[in-house]
Amino acid sequence: MVTESQNVIAIIPMKPLAQGKSRLAQSLTEEQRADLALGMLRRVILAIKAASVDTVWVVGGDDRVRAITRGLGGYSLEELGEDLNDTLKKAFELAFDQGKSALYVAGDLSFLKPSDIHSMLQASRSRGNVTLAPARRDGGTNAILVPFGVALQPELGQRSFMKHLTQAARLETSVAINSSQGLGFDLDVVDDLETFQHMEPGLLERLANEPKLGPPNL
Repeated sequence: MVTESQNVIAIIPMKPLAQGKSRLAQSLTEEQRADLALGMLRRVILAIKAASVDTVWVVGGDDRVRAITRGLGGYSLEELGEDLNDTLKKAFELAFDQGKSALYVAGDLSFLKPSDIHSMLQASRSRGNVTLAPARRDGGTNAILVPFGVALQPELGQRSFMKHLTQAARLETSVAINSSQGLGFDLDVVDDLETFQHMEPGLLERLANEPKLGPPNL
């Protein structure tokens, strides 16, 4: 019997590490930012896998991103589009070509747990709803589950959450909203570093230093 999680392909877009998390440059070196990005990606992939979503695509990145993706049982795809939204649109189409729903998940969700992914799947009500996870800051969107056959286009960026809601209304597609902490807290700016350290002391050091391959450590 095919489970709900097997009908979904998770998609994580990544920049080359040298280009990622540039807004943290005043506090972290390029090497520190790269290690932090890899640590967060590792946690995101493991959380998705632990939620029984077998197929994880990491799109873009560089050699280190590809190595960790493959080492954790994911699939590495080359950059697909001209920008983030174009890349995601094309990745969604590839998932739909396989008869699957598309689950976008941001790669910088430090607190993501398998239960957060389970809740995204449950909120879709057997892939009947578009499910959106808003970012806690800037009105962005940190995860989107688009059911197979639904024409919702990714519009990531500031205020994207409202853009996605507006688009779903235009498409007359039902929407579920998932506001869990694990999906809401992405790491983008220096203030996030302090917030995350307060929420879980030592988190950033653990993310930067934990092994980039190997067994889950959730």
